[in-house]
Amino acid sequence: MHPFELILKDFVNWKMDNIEVLETFKEHGSMIYDRLEPVYAVLDYIYQKAVHHGSLNEDLQTIFQVGLNYLHGQFEVIRIYYENLFEGNCYDFENYAVLVGYLMFISDFRADLEDYEDSIDFEALNDVETTIEDMIAQRENNYVYAGEILNEATQDIVEQLDFEYVSIIDIFVEIAHNLGVAIHNEPMSIIGKDI
Repeated sequence: MHPFELILKDFVNWKMDNIEVLETFKEHGSMIYDRLEPVYAVLDYIYQKAVHHGSLNEDLQTIFQVGLNYLHGQFEVIRIYYENLFEGNCYDFENYAVLVGYLMFISDFRADLEDYEDSIDFEALNDVETTIEDMIAQRENNYVYAGEILNEATQDIVEQLDFEYVSIIDIFVEIAHNLGVAIHNEPMSIIGKDI
């Protein structure tokens, strides 16, 4: 079996494990679904293309692998909160989805900048992450305050960078456009300007 065929099977397994939660988020108009939709839609498109048309070029294989790894990581975070803390209650979860979204963003941001770990001070971001985790655990939903401190911490890090940061979500929105994949929410944002 070709190594990429194993990756395709991994996507099928991921989908079987998570489609129920994903569909629940979609039905409830969850911002968590909106955040993940560009990646999921691109993966589904590439999977269908592989199934119906055979082998894919190296670029599509790379996009697929990166996207699948991303979904795996994000769903680990989501499941901790959705299944454990909110016991699978989408209505309760949705009341804190903004804060969970902030934690997902922090996870993305940190992962994208891990090559700069030695040259960037992440202490303020670590403090914000702890504060938001505590807010969720204590059922506080002060989105405005959380957003302000997150923007401050990310702005501080962005100022330390020598380039403009573009998130993986924004990259997948662009990939979706280039492939002609329809997504209903297009959250293009450059970090440092707005979250």
